[in-house]
Amino acid sequence: MYSFKKDREVSGNTLYFIIDPNIKHPGLVDRFKAIVGLFYVAKINGFDFKVIFNHPFKLEEYLSVNKYNWIANQSELSYSLQNVRLIPYNGSGKIPRLSKTIKQYHVYCYIGYDIISSNHVLDAESVWRNLFLELFKPSQALNECLYCCSLDSSGYVAVHLRFVNALENFEKDQFNSLTEDKRENLIQRCLKGIRLIIDQNKNKQIVVFSDSKVFLERVKVLPVIVLDGKVGHISFTENTHEVAMKTFVDFYAISKASRVIRILAPEMYNTVFSYYAAVLGGIIPEELHV
Repeated sequence: MYSFKKDREVSGNTLYFIIDPNIKHPGLVDRFKAIVGLFYVAKINGFDFKVIFNHPFKLEEYLSVNKYNWIANQSELSYSLQNVRLIPYNGSGKIPRLSKTIKQYHVYCYIGYDIISSNHVLDAESVWRNLFLELFKPSQALNECLYCCSLDSSGYVAVHLRFVNALENFEKDQFNSLTEDKRENLIQRCLKGIRLIIDQNKNKQIVVFSDSKVFLERVKVLPVIVLDGKVGHISFTENTHEVAMKTFVDFYAISKASRVIRILAPEMYNTVFSYYAAVLGGIIPEELHV
């Protein structure tokens, strides 16, 4: 696809983040970390920044342009190495220097680390939040779904649990499945933790978020809210729209909470989904170990 042959005239300097369906990609927040990190890289190098994200869904169906127009399409790309360089994005590495003699940098391959945090940028969480907000706001469709959640605008507590495959088969290539006895023990410990949160937050809505359909059914015995929607991983599902919308709704609903609590256990995945949702909301996330 790329060659040394001149294919078009290119003006300006632009860094492109491109989701290629032929490349394996991680979950939503890892993609957010790559996008926000590359936006930071583009800014400090004096480059424009664009995103081509059409697989497994079009990102602009869920997130709209806020202050900075990040939306691009394939027709803007040059494939001539006279104009272009391909670079891998390593969010745990140093911030790359981009040359103005190169018209376009294309990023297909990335590691979902936060380059802002890993390079100890001053006030990294606020920097990340402000960059995200410069790029994105919820689309009309996402806003309508959030409105339908009817969450208390005066403040609610978001409780997040990430089991991956501990309770059921959720994600490929993860092998933390448990025996039936160990699954039940983990569920009971998590329910006990949520009861403690309920006791500590009288007269507050408690909204529970999880990647486990099994746990979301079990937790309904408690006075908590579980949002509607199809739970799944955006990289491992065929029913993309329902799963994607549920994932975006969860992320934004967590970001709007007055408290965000991650329940963690040795058998569970130390998720950053709710951590970055809290960062977006300007909230200090909390942890409860069970």
